[in-house]
Amino acid sequence: MQRILVGLTILFVGTVAAIYVVNTFLYLTPPNPIKLHLSPVVYALEHPFFAQNWHLFAPNPVKTNFILTVRCRLHDRVTSWHDPYSPLLGAHHRNRFTPMGKVLRIPQNAVVAFLGRNTDEWLPLLCRQKRHLARCRGEDEVTKKQRDLGKFLLQRLSSTACDDLSGAGQTVAVQVRIHLHKPPPISQRHLPGEAGSTTYLTLPWAPYTPAPLHVR
Repeated sequence: MQRILVGLTILFVGTVAAIYVVNTFLYLTPPNPIKLHLSPVVYALEHPFFAQNWHLFAPNPVKTNFILTVRCRLHDRVTSWHDPYSPLLGAHHRNRFTPMGKVLRIPQNAVVAFLGRNTDEWLPLLCRQKRHLARCRGEDEVTKKQRDLGKFLLQRLSSTACDDLSGAGQTVAVQVRIHLHKPPPISQRHLPGEAGSTTYLTLPWAPYTPAPLHVR
């Protein structure tokens, strides 16, 4: 009887493990007919606890870095541009066991939301044939709400950065500038990273919006 229970346990664990491995393989593959057909099951098994992303691998690796800079309008002057997050990124690179990686997700997600970037891997395929759709032009309600949320987060983050720079309550308005840098392509990998192209996106001045004290 004991052998039967052990055998059934091994069979059950092996079956569950095999289903997980096959499902994760399908989940991480680029869009294809099999994944499309089985997508309700594939996504139901992966989300929310086993969700992963494809961004580190082909065919769509991350191609753009960004730096978020802030300046503050005080009661008597305007500060110079300040980069509050590169020191945190440097600390994270020096020691991966600090919580800086989690902290940096906040400005990263704010920028991604403001830029209206969509992680739906099926959307590029749809927009190749139906470019007129509002979603393909970034004019649908979901994208608009996403950008509004990103704008609010950037406003809140820049206000907190101004508090750290000039003291709490000394700021009247804040301004954000996003530096978008594209490194050289793989064919020019012998060049230094700064040899790529950089564009600047400067947002208009926004009211000072500090975070509530209990969430700082």
